[in-house]
Amino acid sequence: MAVKWTGGHSSPILCLNASQEGLVASGAECGDLMVWGEDGTPLGHTHFQGADDVTSVLFSPSCPTKLYASHGETISILDVRSLKESLDHFHVNEEEINCLSLNETENLLASADDSGTIKILDLEKKKVSRSLKRHSNICSSVAFRPQRPQSLVSCGLDMQVMLCREYLGDAVEPSESPSTLDYKFTGG
Repeated sequence: MAVKWTGGHSSPILCLNASQEGLVASGAECGDLMVWGEDGTPLGHTHFQGADDVTSVLFSPSCPTKLYASHGETISILDVRSLKESLDHFHVNEEEINCLSLNETENLLASADDSGTIKILDLEKKKVSRSLKRHSNICSSVAFRPQRPQSLVSCGLDMQVMLCREYLGDAVEPSESPSTLDYKFTGG
């Protein structure tokens, strides 16, 4: 049976993510972000300045109170125990961010945007380490590949799935078979 959670957003919800501890974060239009308890109780709320939509939220797997949120061209890092102020924020993309992804070691954060670009943010150095222009249209999603530290996959409104081997290197053509791609990713 579905249970409706109430007392949260006043604008359409665009994204959500769940932590390993049962917390849920949801982002909405007009800069609205909520954190919920596992029973649906609103635990925290923030409203980012400006009218930029919150398009992606992502909990840190290793630090359950750390939350990454994209709003417009900006990424904010928040502590869910106190949403009043960001721990850090980065203006890294030139157009609206659609998706965020952390690598397994949580030192890199990828952001996909409306220009078709993926930015790789080095969280330790606090700067963009790589900008990948792979899509000819909106890049709607990006994900680091588990157990393949130098590999990520993205997709976009250009109807392409792009597998990037060694994201510091070249993209693999989208027409290749999965077995060929695995061969290329592993180096044989």
